[in-house]
Amino acid sequence: MSCAYTASMRDAEFGIGAYTPLEAARMVGMSPATLRRWLLGYQHHDKAEAALWKPQYTPDDEGVLLGFRDLVEARIVNALRGRRIGLPTIRNCIERARLIIGDERPFSTQEFKTDGRTIFLEITRGLDEPVFIDLRKSQGVFKRVVEPTLQDLDFGPSGAERWWLLHGKKTVVADPARSFGQPILADSGITTARVVEIVEAEGSIEAAAKVYEIRPKLIRDALAYEARIGNRKAA
Repeated sequence: MSCAYTASMRDAEFGIGAYTPLEAARMVGMSPATLRRWLLGYQHHDKAEAALWKPQYTPDDEGVLLGFRDLVEARIVNALRGRRIGLPTIRNCIERARLIIGDERPFSTQEFKTDGRTIFLEITRGLDEPVFIDLRKSQGVFKRVVEPTLQDLDFGPSGAERWWLLHGKKTVVADPARSFGQPILADSGITTARVVEIVEAEGSIEAAAKVYEIRPKLIRDALAYEARIGNRKAA
């Protein structure tokens, strides 16, 4: 059982999800240390940088636990950083979007999902990185960078509710209302990490499918996901 799952059993509110920075970073595809800096703030030379947004769980002496919407915010910010958009620009975008939308975590809201192009153009107007500022190029940034990070997400009135973890498939999901948001097979609720253990114990996909009554195709999807986020046993 993962440490995030144990922590969530003790601390999490139902439906929020619970992830350690390591687990969240693996899912997003980034450095855990960078994610912690985004959530907790950091010292840069002589200047203290505040957190990019307020985490869903209050940090304590043991560190920080992320909720599902924190995970979605991190995914979008990481995509922007991957296009070499500077953190000060991203910080300004978050602050402006927060004012426009009225939510602490604006990128994971239904409003941003449905009207993201307009909001993105508004929040990037007048920022300091010319290559991303004029309306045509800002529109392009949203289309190339932000929009793809929203495609596999299901939204409800309170924000992002589900992340389908294999693009174009509805088999592996992170759903904060199930298993505290840990990656699971959607139809059975078995975590993908547990599927890896089952296959290892049974010796083959076929044997695991027979003993646990899971379709081989779903087992392969779980293994593919775990391999993608760096579980060597699944490779």
